[in-house]
Parts: sequence; structure tokens; C-alpha cells
Amino acid sequence: MSLSIGGEQILVDCGSLAVHRMLEHGVNPTEVETLFFTHHHIDHTADFFQFVISSWSLGRESLTVYGPKGTERFVNAIYDLFEDDIQYREWFGHGAKGIRDIDVVPVDSEFSMSTERWSVSALPVEHSIETYAYRFTETSTGQTCVISGDTRRIDELSEFASDADLLVQDCCLAPTSTDSTFADHIPNRLAGPISDEMRRKHKQNHCDPEDAGSIAAEAGVDRLVLTHLLPNRDHDAMRKKARTVFDGEIEVAADGMCISLDKNN
Repeated sequence: MSLSIGGEQILVDCGSLAVHRMLEHGVNPTEVETLFFTHHHIDHTADFFQFVISSWSLGRESLTVYGPKGTERFVNAIYDLFEDDIQYREWFGHGAKGIRDIDVVPVDSEFSMSTERWSVSALPVEHSIETYAYRFTETSTGQTCVISGDTRRIDELSEFASDADLLVQDCCLAPTSTDSTFADHIPNRLAGPISDEMRRKHKQNHCDPEDAGSIAAEAGVDRLVLTHLLPNRDHDAMRKKARTVFDGEIEVAADGMCISLDKNN
């Protein structure tokens, strides 16, 4: 997701088609110089190399990547996989800045940092691999956005998101839509109902709408955005289920939704 805060564009994770969606919705990839990984599952990292090389080719000259253990190895893989591509573009006149000097900053349970415009801290959450939630605060306004990452419901997340203006919360275990017009080519394993056995397994790693609503209610946030959606989910049912435990504003994430904490946005 793209987060606009303090006049800066920050990317949190870089899943499939991230660059395409940025271009489609008016986010200039060359202006993204900061990227946070919540974790290293493929659905959160698939477009990273495309983002790095294309944004550098278009003129980006700086990039800092924050993330859990393994982030440096992941970033450095670009030089093994795409060295010939990088050299080819350098031959055409693209300088080394922005591709040969990517900064990598490790994230752990003690991580926090501040710039003149914004600050961020991290919380380890509970998923199948090391994963972090992030809390971003815009310096001049104090507005705060918390991004849960992929996680099951944990009490620590409600505490971490306390009094946030916005919580972007994992809600993978959402009800299935009965809309018969949904694309037939989507495998039933993705688009169909979640079996009791799969739900039991997924509950160890993800939230459902009631979990998401409970976290938001306990944290006292103003606005809840439900995300990490499988295909063919019933958005109205998701909102209704979350509404049973949370009375603030509820939205379901969609491609092109750009979340801003800038004062005038």
C-alpha cells in the first residue's frame, strides 16, 4: 500500500502489480524513496524488483528499505538476478545512484525512528513467519496510521494501535460473496467458502471481521480499513460483522485507495 504522510510517499510492502497500480492511480514511483516490509511472503514482495529497477530507470536516486530478518539478503538478490539488466541500463546512461546504494535497515521489536515529517515504530505480530505491524505518525498534525501486517488477533496489537486515527487491519478470513457473476476462472480454493479445517489453520495467522472490529474497538481508533482480501469476498457482510463490535468508520480496502495523513487531505 502507498501511504502519503508529511508530503512523502511511503510504500508498505510491494506485492503483485504494485508498480502498475501506482502508475494507474497517480503515484509516481520515482518519488517513493522509503519502503517498509511487514514480512517476506510472496504476496507482499512480488513486485519489489520491478519497482526498484523501473523507478530507478525513471530517475529515482535514493531508496531505503526497512524490514525483518532476511531483508538485506532479499534486496541484495537483485544484483545476482538482474546484474546484466542493471549493467545494460547503466550503459544507456543511468547512474548508479538509486540502484547500487540501496540502504537496508533491519526491523526488530525495538525498532523506531523519526524524521522531520513523520515517525514510525514496529510491533512483532503473530503470523507464520516473522512479521511486523507499523505505526506511522505525521509530526506536525499528530495523525496516526497503524498497519497491522498479516496477523492473528493479539492483545498487543490493540495496545499498539491505541487512539490511532486509522487502522489498516488484516481481515483475510472474510465471508464469501454469492455473486454468480464473479469470474469463473478463479480457483474455488481462493474464491469459494473457507472450510472449517482451513479456517482453523488460517485463524493461527489471520483475522476475520469480528477480530478486526474487536482490535479497532479496543484500540479506540477512529477509522478501520479491512484488507488482505481473498477473491470474491462479501464486502457488505464484512462491514456488518465488524460493525457488531466496532462503531467507528469502516471501509473495505480496494485497489487505488491512497491513505493520506497530511493535514489537508
